[in-house]
Amino acid sequence: MRKPFKKNINEVEMEEAHGGSGKRQVLLSQKDDISTYMEAMTNGYIPPKGAYDWHSHDGVDELFLVLQGRGTIEFEDGISLEYAKDDLVHIPADIKHRIENTSETESEFLFIRIKH
Repeated sequence: MRKPFKKNINEVEMEEAHGGSGKRQVLLSQKDDISTYMEAMTNGYIPPKGAYDWHSHDGVDELFLVLQGRGTIEFEDGISLEYAKDDLVHIPADIKHRIENTSETESEFLFIRIKH
């Protein structure tokens, strides 16, 4: 039986993310006692004029809430979306994308990745 637990995000290490200039904290992953449908929950950061390079999530939908900043999400098929604080974005599984911070301030996101 799964049991409740808590973490303090200030104690979660920062790591490089998606080959660009951005970083992230992996808040929850399959190493934790979470639903088998959830792959991960991360807190992501992109510095001014930085980016998460081209990537996709195999078999995993990505949802993210923009906590601060603004920029562009580009998709391999040429579509792009602008993002700003308080936007909620859904990226379906297996779609190659890139996230760029076009502003002069850091972008921060809360990402949730859900398996099919």
